[in-house]
Amino acid sequence: MAESDGVDFASDQPRNRLGSPLRGVTRPVLGLRKERGAVLGLRANTGVRGSSVTMEGCSSGPARTKESPSHSATLLQGLSVLRAQGQLLDVVLAINEERFQVHRAVLAACSDYFRAMFTGGMRESQQDTIELKGLSARGLKHIIDFAYSSEVTLDLDCIQDVLGAAVFLQMVPVVELCEEFLKSAMSVETCLNIGQMATTFSLSSLKESVDAFTFRHFLQIAEEEDFLHIPMERLVFFLESNKLKNCSEIELFHAAIRWLQHDESRRARASSVLCHVRFPLMRSSELVDSVQTVDIMVEDVLCRQYLLEAFNYHILPFRQHDMQSPRTLIRSDVVSLITFGGTPYTDNDRTVSTKVYHLPDITSRQFKEVTEMEVGCSHACVAALDNFVYVVGGQHLQYRSGEGAVDSCYRYDPHLNQWLRIQPMQEARIQFQLHMLRGQLYATGGRNRSGSLSSVERYCPKKNEWTFVEPLKRRVWGHAGTPCGEKLYVSGGYGVSLDDKKTLHCYDPVSDQWEFRAPMNEPRVLHAMIHTGERVYALGGRMDHVDRCFDVLAVEYYVPERDQWTTVSPMRAGQSEAGCCLLERKIYIVGGYNWHLNNVTSIVQVYNTETDEWERDLHFPESFAGIACTPIILPQNAAQR
Repeated sequence: MAESDGVDFASDQPRNRLGSPLRGVTRPVLGLRKERGAVLGLRANTGVRGSSVTMEGCSSGPARTKESPSHSATLLQGLSVLRAQGQLLDVVLAINEERFQVHRAVLAACSDYFRAMFTGGMRESQQDTIELKGLSARGLKHIIDFAYSSEVTLDLDCIQDVLGAAVFLQMVPVVELCEEFLKSAMSVETCLNIGQMATTFSLSSLKESVDAFTFRHFLQIAEEEDFLHIPMERLVFFLESNKLKNCSEIELFHAAIRWLQHDESRRARASSVLCHVRFPLMRSSELVDSVQTVDIMVEDVLCRQYLLEAFNYHILPFRQHDMQSPRTLIRSDVVSLITFGGTPYTDNDRTVSTKVYHLPDITSRQFKEVTEMEVGCSHACVAALDNFVYVVGGQHLQYRSGEGAVDSCYRYDPHLNQWLRIQPMQEARIQFQLHMLRGQLYATGGRNRSGSLSSVERYCPKKNEWTFVEPLKRRVWGHAGTPCGEKLYVSGGYGVSLDDKKTLHCYDPVSDQWEFRAPMNEPRVLHAMIHTGERVYALGGRMDHVDRCFDVLAVEYYVPERDQWTTVSPMRAGQSEAGCCLLERKIYIVGGYNWHLNNVTSIVQVYNTETDEWERDLHFPESFAGIACTPIILPQNAAQR
């Protein structure tokens, strides 16, 4: 290896005007000495004796890239100065009489449109002046100012010009800034115009923001003059949505009529608009006083049918299951947990609760009161069909035996917050099970003052009639049950022997037959069952031993296809005589009795079936046993009642 592989700058010494080297003056000589490809040292020779600095033998370490944080801003400032002083400008953009002198490189660097124009072989790349069409001079000026400064000044007066220019010239950062500005400028007065811009320029994110704002403030927006000019498709989009907030159907009807009456030519399309108003969910008085008095509802054949449908819906409550349509659905997509009744198990007071609470959704941590029942109850059973809740049996006064069992049945309509008394069961029942299967209700077992029951009866909503079907193979009460697939499963409870507390019964409604399946791993009574997917879960309950009762914390699930039980994560606290329901693959165990504390509890344990984990506990507003609960869709104003 040569003594030095560095670059010798001696031949590049400073010289005088004649070209002769200047004496006593030398350029620094940098010598790089290499060994096996690595930089070993750096020597800077200043040409002055005693001033030599050497780094020979030092370890170089990894190379590092350093960045100047001010360079970008300095570059933009420099380009802006060049533009202001008219230096190095190489193209003129023209819109009508307006002229803008700019640098091609600046525009091509920040706009796909200009990059294609100047580098793609187009004829404009050779022109000194380029005529632009399809955008305004004001919009172009804002775009050019942004290109040289990274800033754009926006207001409601210029925003459409700027946004139009940004979309046309494919200036994505300016489009994003315009969207951000419009979202912040959203109001009852501006949202419809902003929505029109979002549609015109195909800005999906902005359109979603406009829609969300309109859903929250539809009735106020409907009072604006701009509302009368929205396209029919936009009006229909909102009227058919379940996301409208704090709107009654009669208010939506008035808004639609106002839009229809603004232009006489719209009357021909009245049925296409009003078919999205949910007339059956109005009160009878509203239909009579405010709907049928509007001439369109009488003169238009289809609108008259909507009105007749609503009247029939109110007149024939027991046929409402057969009258389901898009107009009978509650305007909400949120499934809530709703609870009915319960008892505090106090010795000096036999009253039971009349209150109905709900947990709005799975993100909520607080129950809210919805309404009250006509008669208080505990240990009733509930089931939902077509978003009606059937509240069946139980007791109206607190007893610790079957003495207080009742046969009464009610149907709760969350649409109108109304109760309907339906045909009572053929036998009074408490601590039984009620489940929906193939559009009909099945009440199984339980007990009353006559003792425990094996009978099973089925309710037909259309006929408003209970009939007996094949009974259970054992008398049983305090059991649990759930439908899964096309069959009904019932487990545990007090029967004749200890083995009955582990027994699993399966009912096939097609053959009207019961059969035994694989027993549970743990004996239980007064427990809960729920199904999700192909699994049937058994949770909680209690077990009796001599003269004492113990909480069963074990949780297990059954797979019908394999006829097999599997144990999963246990509960953290005991709960028997508790409410149980499923919300989005999470099991909620509500209240009940804790035998470790020997008292009723307000705890609500939540089990995630996907992760096999018990999540953070909630608390019910009262410490009750005998709570009945079910998932249901409630009107969005339910909590305000």
